[in-house]
Amino acid sequence: MDPADRAAYVERYERRLREHGRSPEALGWGKPGREHVRFEVMAEVIEEVGAESVLDVGCGFGDLHDFLRARGWAGRYRGIDIVPGLLKEARGLDVELADVSSYRGEPVDVAVASGVFNARLDGEDNREHITRSVTRMFELSRRAVCVDFMSTHVDFEHPDAWHTDPAWALALARSLSKRFRLRHDYMPFEFALAVYRDDEHPGNVFAPL
Repeated sequence: MDPADRAAYVERYERRLREHGRSPEALGWGKPGREHVRFEVMAEVIEEVGAESVLDVGCGFGDLHDFLRARGWAGRYRGIDIVPGLLKEARGLDVELADVSSYRGEPVDVAVASGVFNARLDGEDNREHITRSVTRMFELSRRAVCVDFMSTHVDFEHPDAWHTDPAWALALARSLSKRFRLRHDYMPFEFALAVYRDDEHPGNVFAPL
């Protein structure tokens, strides 16, 4: 991320943390409970591919870890974020201060990112930032990546927010794999993209995940 954009991003979340403490509002999640809808989409992909390790990009407080544990998932969770204050609240978890585009950690089965790509950038093009980050997530993943976005199929776009065109996101997925899925069915203003590493298709049929 461009240094100026990164500084603005960090300052925004540190300010929200000071104002709201450890809460969904500090993460910009909106009304409490919506984050669980998003986590459900991520969890379905994690469970679908039988992932035993997960990288949570932009992990915040590490709430996804608790959500997965409550569902009975017992794999290895690792989180990275660029906001030091948020990581301090992720008590007892395997978290690290890092930007995914330059992250050099060990590969995992699935990498996820929720709410990470919704801020409009000034120093670089949002599409370039998303492409670089999601490509790196895919390189780090043995089985799949799952990322959510704010959609352009809305009645209103906040001037400070970045809304991603689902058609553009599908083109990004196609550049990484033949096997992908886009879900625009769980919130009216968001969508999620899952891209699978295994796209072998003997007999022109994808193997079961």
